[in-house]
Amino acid sequence: MIDLFKQVKLLYVEDDITIRPIFERFLKRKVKDLIIATNGLEGYEMCMEFKPDLILTDIKMPKMNGIEMAKKIRETDKNIPIIVLSAHSESDFFVEAIEAGVSGYLMKPIDKSKLFSTLERNIKVALFEKNRKEQDELLQDVIDMQPSIVFLGNTDRSMLFANKVFLDFFDLDMDLNDMAKDKNLMYTELKKKNNVILKDMNKDTFWLDYIFEGRNNSFVIQIKKDGVLTNFLVKTKHIEKYSSEAESTIIITLIKMT
Repeated sequence: MIDLFKQVKLLYVEDDITIRPIFERFLKRKVKDLIIATNGLEGYEMCMEFKPDLILTDIKMPKMNGIEMAKKIRETDKNIPIIVLSAHSESDFFVEAIEAGVSGYLMKPIDKSKLFSTLERNIKVALFEKNRKEQDELLQDVIDMQPSIVFLGNTDRSMLFANKVFLDFFDLDMDLNDMAKDKNLMYTELKKKNNVILKDMNKDTFWLDYIFEGRNNSFVIQIKKDGVLTNFLVKTKHIEKYSSEAESTIIITLIKMT
């Protein structure tokens, strides 16, 4: 049976010099890698540097408390599980912790069985997110290897992937992380450029709108770059099963015509 704990890197943030060694000993035996921080500011810096899979933190600490640290981390990472350890006298932090996006809230003194069940539950979430990112990166590598221009989008105008050929050809300075933060960014930037002509069609229609409206599976466009017009055959494929009822995912390929 796979030990989930041995697959994760845990950041433990605690300023209490009597409690910290106790937790450090049994957590070190449990997880793959353990990172220790002694206050919220150090915890934030450790999180940015070492990219842990999940965080276990106290609340009341010098320099930056656990809630402030969680809020700061959430500015750049919306998904990493953050579990807060709190004394009963700190229960007024509960609502603030929820608003900060914490994933778990345990009251001191900590019951080990509750701690490990909470950790296990959040480890599953962390590993799912980690696997999803790895799959996204693998898919990105696959489509980057294609000689043609390839990208994926949804009919709600959000863009999921684009290969390097696409980004280089349209002079788009962005990557997978940029698209993950704003799925409409690529659509917006392409609309600003307005250098694509729908050949023999309504030239007032933005070419991506034409694709997303599902009018055709194959048509020709002309792209003007550096004063030169180049014809491309556009081929699209709708994949309904990977999307909601309100939208569908579309694979779009642009093949240069000779």
